[in-house]
Amino acid sequence: MKLNNCTYITTTGQLFKLVPFLLFAILCCTPEALCQSSFKLVKKNGHYYTETAVNGNASTPIFVETGFHGMVVSEDCYNKLLASLPLYEITLDKEEHLRTDRTTRRIAKLLKGKVPVGDLTYEGRIFVVDTDEEYITLPVNLLKNETDTTKSLIRFDFKKNVLDFVSRQEVNLNKMRTYTLVENDPMPIFEATMELSDASGHQLTKSGKFNFDLGNGSSVFFFRKTMLPVLKENKFKLQTSRDKSGNIIGQGIFAGWCKIGDKSNTGFSIGITNIIEDTDELGCVGPSFFKNEIVILDPNNHLIYYK
Repeated sequence: MKLNNCTYITTTGQLFKLVPFLLFAILCCTPEALCQSSFKLVKKNGHYYTETAVNGNASTPIFVETGFHGMVVSEDCYNKLLASLPLYEITLDKEEHLRTDRTTRRIAKLLKGKVPVGDLTYEGRIFVVDTDEEYITLPVNLLKNETDTTKSLIRFDFKKNVLDFVSRQEVNLNKMRTYTLVENDPMPIFEATMELSDASGHQLTKSGKFNFDLGNGSSVFFFRKTMLPVLKENKFKLQTSRDKSGNIIGQGIFAGWCKIGDKSNTGFSIGITNIIEDTDELGCVGPSFFKNEIVILDPNNHLIYYK
């Protein structure tokens, strides 16, 4: 039967044949049904940001990290986005603060549990802190694809500014070099031997642990406790290190050449932070150390692949 140029199905058999196609069309048109395990990154001041659904709340701004102890949200963001989740609260016996090389924030609440992020799941600690930041800081190394466990490799394409989860069949790892991960929760820490020299010809070789820090705007960043004594011992020329506002944040050196594992770079500054003291790591390695290349994190096999 036709009415107003619209065709109506009048038999039960025809209707049932049409149902699968209708469901497919609905799924294709519903954003929440689409699998999101690939994220376009926006780079600002050396840091990476993206937007995705968090606990069903679309277009949530994300500060993409690997160098944090857990997910970090403001009290306002927690109340809007995460309060409905069955998260376990960890009791704080006294006032505590979350300290980074950039800032110090009072911890209003500390929780632990799972948070849906796109089509992935974050599992770990959630720091609710005293801040007015509208974005969520997310350690992407702790994300997992629970709907497709074969896609367990986290690929960072620093040329296309894309972060995605892929299977081993989707990438060619044969010609890539590796760092060995000694830790991935909460941060991806790898061991390697570093060879370093400055413009004056001073040199040193030192093995130790480094943090693959996606939020690090520098190629390499040293920790004062572990690296300052050895730099002084090898007579490296130390200079005052300042942030972009001109504030003194510590000391630094100019590296004429720096090789970590099988990857080397030339002619860049390395800062030495005054803030982070309680660590045995030598420092952080940021995305710019790898230039416009691909880095793949393989948490299951404790490896970081790089070119």
